[in-house]
Amino acid sequence: MDRYLTWNDALAKRFFHPDVEGAPVYYFVTEDVITEVGRTIGKSYEDFLLTVSVGPRGATWSGHCQRALQVADGWRDRGLEYPPYVAYLAVFVLAGGHEGDYAPQAYYPRLWSLLGEDRTGTLPSFDRMLELWDDLEQWSVHDRGGELGFFQARIVGAKIHVGLPLAQTILTETERGDLPRMFAAAKLDPGRVASTRELRRALVVHGRDYLRPLTMRALESRSEAFQEALLDAVAEDFSEWDGSVPATNRDHAEGGVFAGLRLCLEVDRIAGTARASLRVFTRGTYPENPINIAGLASEPLECVEYCDGWSTPLRAPASGFDHEPDGVAWRSGLAGADERLGWRVRLEPARVRVFEKGQTLMLPGLIEVLELPRDAPFYIAFDGIASGSVSEWLESDCEGWTPLQIASGLPAGWTLGTVDRASSDRGISDVRPGLGHADRLSMRLLGGVRASGRNTYFSFGPPRLAIHGASATHEVQVDGRVVEPRAGSTLIYELPADLPTDRRIGLEVLDGDDVVRRQSIYLMSGVSWRFEHPFVAVDSFGNQAEGGAICGAVAPVPDKVDYQRDLLRTPGLGGPEGLVYFVGRRRGEITVWPDEQLPQWQAVWAVPFRRRGRALFCGSSLADAEPLPERVGDRSHRRQWHDLLWRRRKRITPPSDRAQKSLWIRYRSIARDR
Repeated sequence: MDRYLTWNDALAKRFFHPDVEGAPVYYFVTEDVITEVGRTIGKSYEDFLLTVSVGPRGATWSGHCQRALQVADGWRDRGLEYPPYVAYLAVFVLAGGHEGDYAPQAYYPRLWSLLGEDRTGTLPSFDRMLELWDDLEQWSVHDRGGELGFFQARIVGAKIHVGLPLAQTILTETERGDLPRMFAAAKLDPGRVASTRELRRALVVHGRDYLRPLTMRALESRSEAFQEALLDAVAEDFSEWDGSVPATNRDHAEGGVFAGLRLCLEVDRIAGTARASLRVFTRGTYPENPINIAGLASEPLECVEYCDGWSTPLRAPASGFDHEPDGVAWRSGLAGADERLGWRVRLEPARVRVFEKGQTLMLPGLIEVLELPRDAPFYIAFDGIASGSVSEWLESDCEGWTPLQIASGLPAGWTLGTVDRASSDRGISDVRPGLGHADRLSMRLLGGVRASGRNTYFSFGPPRLAIHGASATHEVQVDGRVVEPRAGSTLIYELPADLPTDRRIGLEVLDGDDVVRRQSIYLMSGVSWRFEHPFVAVDSFGNQAEGGAICGAVAPVPDKVDYQRDLLRTPGLGGPEGLVYFVGRRRGEITVWPDEQLPQWQAVWAVPFRRRGRALFCGSSLADAEPLPERVGDRSHRRQWHDLLWRRRKRITPPSDRAQKSLWIRYRSIARDR
C-alpha cells in the first residue's frame, strides 16, 4: 500500500470508527497522537512529517496545499475507504500546538516551521483548504451517516481559515467532555446566550479541576486573539449543550439534566390584569412521561413537552390549575428537581425581567428572555428597589418607554411596561449582570425534525436559524442566498423552502466580505411525512364524504367546494406584529389588520409592517395572482394601495422565491402609475 495512504488511513481510523457512532468528532491531532498512531504501523513522528511533505505516489503538484487539493480531486471515484487528504489536514492541526518561540496568536510561522521551510506569510492556496474541511464533514455526515462519528467544520476566532484547524485543538477531548460540569456548576441556563464574561468566569472559577494548565494560562493570556479563540470554542460547545451532565466516578460528580425555568405572562391591557406562569425550557429531549418537579411549591408541579424545547405551563395535578409564582419567586428565583428522572430546573433571581411576545416561538402571551433584544420592542418588569437605576436607563437609553396600568397580577411594588428599542444595555446590565445585548455573535438551530446526528434533518421539517449578537453590518446567507429575519423578530430566520437535499447547506454570517460565523445542515430526502391520498374521507358529522377531504397536510379541494383560506396562517407571518396589510389583485383591494376585518376578496399579499415590511405570498396560486389594472373601492383605499406598493417599496423586503419576487415587482409597476 502507498506509504502516504497507510499513514492517512491509520489517522482516519484513530478518529472515525464505530465506537463514536452518532457522537461529535474533533480532529485533535497532537505529536503524541501521531506517535501513538505510528506505533500501529511501525513508523515514527518524523516519518509522518517526511511522508506528508513528499505526498502520495503520483502527486505532481508543488506545495503542501496544492498536493492536498490534487489527492482530494475526485477521490470518491477511486473507491477509497477514507478521504485521502486527512493526513494533510493533520499538519494544519499540528501547527496550532507546535512548540517554539512564537507569539500565542502566531499560526503561520508555526506551520512553516513544521513543514521545515524558512518562509513567512500564508501558504499558497491555504484559503482553499476550507473545501477539504467541508468535504470531510460531508463524508462523515452524509456519506457515512454518522456511523463513524460526526465531524463539523467550524471556526473559532476572527479568521476563518486559521480558525478551522484551531477549532480542533484549542480544547482536548477530555476538556470538552468536562465543559458541561463547569456550565452546570456556574448555574448557566442552557437555553441562554452566555456572555464572554460569564463563560470566562465559569472556566476560571470552576475549571481548575478539569482544564489543563495550558488552557488556564490561555484564560489569563494577554493575547486577546488567543483568548477569543478559546472562548469562541467554549461558546460553541455551550450553544449546543442540552443541559445534560453525565455522572462520573473520577470526582464522584453527580449527573443529571439541567434546564431553565422562565416566567410567562398573559396581559390584558383593557382589564389591567396580568397572570404569571412558569415553563421549562431545555435544549434536550423531554421524557415520555410528565416531569414532576418538587421544591417549587407546596406540592410537586407537573408539565410535559409543548414545542421546540418549551414545556406546558407548570400545573398542580390535584387542582388542574397553572401555578402562579409569587413575588418571592420573581425576586429570589426558584430551584426544583424531579429526582426520579434526574431533572433539575432553576429560575434565576432578578429584580428586573425582560419579556418578548411568544408568537415567534409559537407560544402564547409573553415569554421571559435572558438577553436584551437588539433593535426590537420588548416588555420590561422591575421592582421598587431597582426602579431608580432602571428608570434612569429607560429615560436615557430607550425609545418608546410606556408603563402599563396593571391593577392585579404583578408582585407588590413591581412595574411593567413596553419599550420600542434599547440603544444600549449599560444601565440594565448594572442592575442585572448577564442581562444585556449579546456581546458575541452566535448561531443556533431551533426546532426541526432531526433525521440523525446534530445537524441532519428531514427535508419536510427543516429547523429555523437564530442569530444572536448581529449588527446592521452583518448579512445572513443560507446556501449562498441572503435571508431576512422572520416577520416580527430580529433574531429568527426561516430557511428558504426550496433548499437542496442530500448535500451540505452552508449557513453563514458575513461582515462585508468576511465570514465571521458558519454552520451547516443537511436535509435528508426520500421520506414523506404525509399521505398523498386519504384512506377514508368524512364530513363534519362523521359521515363518509364524496367531495374534498383533509389528508395529513394535503387538502385536495374540488371545484364545487369553497374553502376559505386562513390568512393569519400565511407561512412566514408568525402572528401579527404591528400592522398586517392584506393586498388584492385590484387597485383599492387593501385591508389593514387588526384595525379592519379580514378581506372578503382573495388576498394575494400579506405585508407585516412595523418600521419595515416583508412581502409574503398568501394567494391560492401564482397563475391566479397577476395584478389587474381596474380600480375598486373608495379613493382612500386606492391611495393606500398605491402608497404601500410604490411609495414604501424600498422599506419592504421582496419574497426570496424568484417567481414570487417577479410577481411582486409587477405589482409595484402597476402601483407606480396612479
